[in-house]
Amino acid sequence: MSLTGRTALVTGFGGGIGSAIAVSLAEGGCRIVGTDRSMSDTVKQNMEKIKEISGQEALFFECDLLNRESIDQLCSTIASKVPSGIDILVNNAGCYERCTMDEKTPESWDRDLAINLTAPFLLSKNFAMSMKKKGWGRIINMSSVAGLLSCPLTIGYCSSKTGLVGLTKTIAAELAPLGVTCNAICPSVLDTPIIQPVLDALQKETGASREEIMENFRKTYPTKKFTTTKQIGDYVVFLCSPAADNMTGLATPMDGGFSIV
Repeated sequence: MSLTGRTALVTGFGGGIGSAIAVSLAEGGCRIVGTDRSMSDTVKQNMEKIKEISGQEALFFECDLLNRESIDQLCSTIASKVPSGIDILVNNAGCYERCTMDEKTPESWDRDLAINLTAPFLLSKNFAMSMKKKGWGRIINMSSVAGLLSCPLTIGYCSSKTGLVGLTKTIAAELAPLGVTCNAICPSVLDTPIIQPVLDALQKETGASREEIMENFRKTYPTKKFTTTKQIGDYVVFLCSPAADNMTGLATPMDGGFSIV
């Protein structure tokens, strides 16, 4: 399953899932390009770890996915720095707000759609061009179990992640004859930074500890186990491997069986 010679772009490079995906792809032989809002300590740690693993320097570019001009600038910069083009695009960056429909503001709704759905569309549209010319490419969208099921208090997140599954299937159908696959991954609750505001809110509402809340989540899964970020990273590597050449348009739950009960 060697991916030596491939170049992968991972958005949300400074997050828990993005970090794991980038490391797994580096272990598979990929050259890594990362993007996030800023050069955080986590980004620096990721770059150091990737260099230790692969011996190659990871490239990093700041980008505000809320801003279309910033996305255009990112695409232009990568084109100049990586003239061979991006082979693997992982649309991992995301945002989440826990609230009712009454509480949801139009500004927050626009933010959810911009980051969770519009940015993956714009990046896929741009980087698919070089993939089509090569006759090989992988686009992987990080959706959610909330993109497969209705979840309370997640109106913006659920709507945008459901849209991302639709985007995945449409891109897959369009690019299938050209050697480019597009798949989505749909995890449930993971112990990553994006879940922290939810845990804070639940602590205030219930008085339960963080550990108790996470344990209650775990009990809802038939496997009684959380999916790890490492497992998600390794599944991304599989989707990029020759074994997955004929797999496209999938929206794979990685949720301990939560979506089947």
